[in-house]
Formats: sequence, C-alpha cells, structure tokens
Amino acid sequence: MKTKYTAMASAMLMGIAFTANAANPPDVPAPYSAGTLPFISSAPNLFATEKAAFVLLEGVLQEAEATVYSQSCGAVAGGFMGASKSWDIEVFADSTGFGFVDVTANGIPQITLNVSGGPTAGSPAGSNYLAYGRGNSLNGGILPSFSSNTYYSATGQMMYEGATFNVQSVNGNNDNLLGKVIKDFYRVTAVERTTSRPIPVIYDWGLQSVHKNFIPQDKWWQRSRTTRSDGVLGRTVFVKDRLFSAKNGGVCRITIDITGTDDNDLFNETGKLTITKAGPVALPN
Repeated sequence: MKTKYTAMASAMLMGIAFTANAANPPDVPAPYSAGTLPFISSAPNLFATEKAAFVLLEGVLQEAEATVYSQSCGAVAGGFMGASKSWDIEVFADSTGFGFVDVTANGIPQITLNVSGGPTAGSPAGSNYLAYGRGNSLNGGILPSFSSNTYYSATGQMMYEGATFNVQSVNGNNDNLLGKVIKDFYRVTAVERTTSRPIPVIYDWGLQSVHKNFIPQDKWWQRSRTTRSDGVLGRTVFVKDRLFSAKNGGVCRITIDITGTDDNDLFNETGKLTITKAGPVALPN
C-alpha cells in the first residue's frame, strides 16, 4: 500500500517548469497555486483552429492511452524506468474548424484522425467538434476505431470531451473504452525566446478518466502550454501523467511536443509523440 501511495505522490510532483528547451509545462500554473482559479484570469478566446487542433491532440493522447492500457507502459516505452519511445506527429487545422492529425513511425502511418466543427446553435453559446478515425495502430497494437464529441464554452475557457475507442487486447479481443476529459484554459502574456515583446500563451489544466465497459480503469492528469506564433515560432506541449490504474499499471507519461504556426487562420505544427515509463525521478527533457 505504501508503494502505491509513493508512486501516486511521485506522479503529482514530477512536473518540471516549462522553459524554451524543456518539453514539460509547469507543475502548477500560477493561477491555480492557491487552489482556485481567480476571477481575474484571462479568457483565452480560442481560435477555431486551436479548438480543432486541441481536439485532435486529445484524440491522439487517448489512442496512446489505449495502447498503454492494452500493452502496459513498460512494454511500449522500453521496459525500464525512464525509458521512452517516440513517433512523428503533424497537426493541421484551418479557420473552418476542419483538421487532421497524422502519427507516423519512419514514414509509416500509425494514427490518422479527422475533425470538423464550429459554433453551436441555441443557448448557452459555445462550439462543438467531432473527431473520428478507423484502422489505426501504435507500437504494433491495433486501434480499430475512434470517435469523440467535444464541447467548448463560448470563450473556450472550458472544454469537455467524451470519446469512444477500441484497442485489441493481449488475448486478441477488442476492449471497448470510454474517455472523459474535463479541463479549462486561460491566457497570459509572456516574454518568450529571443523577442522582447509579450506573446500570448495559453495554459490548460484538467483530468481524464478511461473506462472499460463503463468501469473506471485509469485516471490521468492533463496540462498543456501553447505559445501562439505572434512573430515567433509557435509551440504546443501537452503532457499527461497517469495518476492511478485499476490494473496496477503504474506511473506513465505521454507527451506531445510540436512547433510551427498557430494563428487565427491556420494551426500547423509538427514534432513528437512520446510515451515514457515514468518513475519517482526527474525525467529527461
């Protein structure tokens, strides 16, 4: 029992402050350090391009979570503490709310998801995005289908996603999984890289659960940081740490680190998807 609590505590403490050369967002973003989000926090007013891209990134992360659930984090990452495995990833979204994401291994397709969406009708105001994909795989595991339905509040301050996806289990059967994500965004301005101008930076903070046949199996801690390409190279980093696993699967970290363009007309960034067998030690950046 002590070992389990130690692992969970370690997962909560492993966040490392984001720097220009680090892949990890802050452990606890400043507005949350007091335990609640202050009213003075800035609404992010997310672009349609960002909303679509973030839905796609969540979809890839959940496909990775399904792979970890089926194969174990150690089997995917390499077996020993701190080991990791990476894939190439490209995300595209335009101002109409259409987009796609491709994950490849040495040029061979692994995961492809598409998204479309836009403003909702009626009250309260908001937006709704649908993502889908079929015939995917990761680390040799089969991911037959994925679909998600995501809602944002009017200014993009809150996001909820419900996803259904499948993964082939070690015994050859399909595990039917559900993913539920709830998180919020806020925007600040910060001086980044070599420019002296403040640049819009968007944070998110939230939690996710993975269910098999409606029974909760895994709990993940989600946070991200997005730098818009306002005269600089845009960068988006999503990190998820598994806080608990009903299968006693242990701590696991999934990271997406991408750079490119993020503005009102286009989101197009490329980089790496990485799965790491995390442990109670600082991880490489």
